[in-house]
Amino acid sequence: MFFCYWLLVTGYWLLVTVLYAAPSYGTHMPEEKHWTCGAEGDLVIDRDLDNEQGGTNGNRYFVTASLGVFSWLSLDGKIGVGDVEWKRGSIGDDLSYSTNFAGGYGFRVRLYENEGWGIKSVAGFQHISVHPDPKNQGGIKHETIIDDWQGSLLVSKAIGNLVPYIGGGYGSLDFIKWENEKDRKRIHSEEYYGVIIGLDYWLNRRTKLNLETTFLDGEELAIGISCDF
Repeated sequence: MFFCYWLLVTGYWLLVTVLYAAPSYGTHMPEEKHWTCGAEGDLVIDRDLDNEQGGTNGNRYFVTASLGVFSWLSLDGKIGVGDVEWKRGSIGDDLSYSTNFAGGYGFRVRLYENEGWGIKSVAGFQHISVHPDPKNQGGIKHETIIDDWQGSLLVSKAIGNLVPYIGGGYGSLDFIKWENEKDRKRIHSEEYYGVIIGLDYWLNRRTKLNLETTFLDGEELAIGISCDF
């Protein structure tokens, strides 16, 4: 038990130090009426916004918890911090919103499992919301909220302590902004389809490391650590 707690704390500080992050769920789900807890981050490298509004990126860091409601269903939650960069391009100077509250929720459903072959498939939905500090620039108070939505379908194959997985994801991002506490607008990102590739590495029977990347239309990089309870 002490080893699990030590790994969670150490893993979180490693995430902060190297600036890597992730929603790193993969295909592993907690058993019914059990928990999986950990630390994760999500590095959004680049996300284009609609209507020539530029693009956005940012870093998010979370502590996470997943509850096995049934053997085939888990509920996921997270709380942490995040920042936002708005690359405005031709419409104005770039804006950097400092770190503040971030949180998220979601669920996953087990679709198919063959223990003999070490194969699992999972479908999931995840939402992350980031509320960075306001930015005062050019005599204007700029505020924003990021709402990030994603659905995914993953298939994994266990090879000893390694569990590589691959799948697809679909998502969108809402960039909500307002100036001087008025004129609130919602800018949508381009809807994106991505290929998800990840790897779980089991340190022992309860604790795993996760590395995941999403590419093609959306670029994200993730690393995390979690422990079953």
